[in-house]
Amino acid sequence: MGDNIQKEKTTIHCDVAVVGSGPAGQRAAMECGREGLDTIVIDRRNLKVGGVSLHVGTIPSKTLREAVLHLIGYRHRHLYGNGYKVRQHICLKDLTERVELTLKRELAVLESQFMAAGVKIRYGEARFVDPHTLEIHNRIDESLLTVHADQIVLAPGTVPRHPDDISFDYEVVFDSNFVFSHKSRINELPKSLIVVGAGVIGTEYAAMFAALGCRVTLVDRHTRILPYLDGDINRLLLSEMEKMGVTMALGRGYRAIGRTKDGKGRVETDTGEILAADAVLVSLGRVPCVERLNLPVAGVELDKRPTIKVDDNFRTSAPHIFAAGDVIGPPALASTSAEQGRVAGRNVLGYTVRDHRPELSPFAIYSIPEASLIGSTEEQLVKKDVPFVKGIARYQEVSKATIKGGSVGMLKLLFSPDDWKLLGIHVVGDQAAELIHIGQAVMSLGGRVDYFVHNVFNYPTWAEAYRVAALDGLARLRVPSHLDGSGTGGA
Repeated sequence: MGDNIQKEKTTIHCDVAVVGSGPAGQRAAMECGREGLDTIVIDRRNLKVGGVSLHVGTIPSKTLREAVLHLIGYRHRHLYGNGYKVRQHICLKDLTERVELTLKRELAVLESQFMAAGVKIRYGEARFVDPHTLEIHNRIDESLLTVHADQIVLAPGTVPRHPDDISFDYEVVFDSNFVFSHKSRINELPKSLIVVGAGVIGTEYAAMFAALGCRVTLVDRHTRILPYLDGDINRLLLSEMEKMGVTMALGRGYRAIGRTKDGKGRVETDTGEILAADAVLVSLGRVPCVERLNLPVAGVELDKRPTIKVDDNFRTSAPHIFAAGDVIGPPALASTSAEQGRVAGRNVLGYTVRDHRPELSPFAIYSIPEASLIGSTEEQLVKKDVPFVKGIARYQEVSKATIKGGSVGMLKLLFSPDDWKLLGIHVVGDQAAELIHIGQAVMSLGGRVDYFVHNVFNYPTWAEAYRVAALDGLARLRVPSHLDGSGTGGA
């Protein structure tokens, strides 16, 4: 094999090499390619750009969620009753066919974008042989390609964390790639499921499978799921998930995970409780793909997690090497990773990046119902002793929610009682991830809560929730509802 590798080994030079083609790698590569730099993207998946986000993470899981909501008639049950379904018998094939169609379209779009930007693609596992040189091993044909680059962007993403005491067989015990893992050996949906780990991925899958009628138990060592959510939002989300049939086993870690004698999934909690189900989904975080990169050779330093250390410009300890995306740590979202990649690409080009404000990046959880947030929570403001006023709009007060069937939810505004500047926005319910962007725009421009009162929103729309919440908050200050431009708070 060694002789064959030597015969097929070639060396190329480029201006910029980008390792990884997920959201961070995409944006970095396109920034450089559009500016005329000879740019190469390297991806370990054979003939599949897009990274974890496209193939096993963001896109397939959110497509799965939409397929579930459609097939169970979730948004129309208030009209036709809880027994209403678009399809009475839902199988795994019904869901995966929708996902595969979406992936094909997204992949075609991404490949055309790379082509338009002049970005070349090479497939294989990358490792440094010196600070400017990467060796690319293609495991399909066992060929080696050596890429020498003036500058390099590292965006290799993450893989599910596999604790040493858990055996993943992908038939009963799964990691967080779940049904989208190429190792998956199931052909039918499980009728019962234990989810270990109530983070974003675990919570989303727990909600989706409960909506399908699967008996779901969510196990986590913490006493509260998604603790960074505002308390009011968290409680409503938890209540709705429990109504869908999710059993919460919180405040309990796991002692052992495996299979019963009859082939079921088995979880023993650290309190001694024994749980059994058709499948166990272990969602205990993800690990950066740094081990095989041989980073010490390039002079790139890691921290303890281990993630790649970067400065505010996403430059690593090696001046010509940048890093972005999940590999540099939280928040590890597709949206923030894409922005990090864009900024990294601009810095590769030597441009000054202005208005990069990560504190104004929104966060969304695509559970059922979905939730989204930006800025501070009520609990954080209380802890910091920051004065605030809150205004709440419940979805049953919003005509569009009633029309669309998403009457469970709320939008919560937090603002300063002195200058009325927005401090935080929190939404749970249908369209939460979309609604948050209206508030994000107002916050980023330094707007105040009375913006939502003075301006006219189309009716009926989801956006009306902002007006309802703003009026509720200002009423707590006993401000006249006409807000004619004078008086308390400088309105």
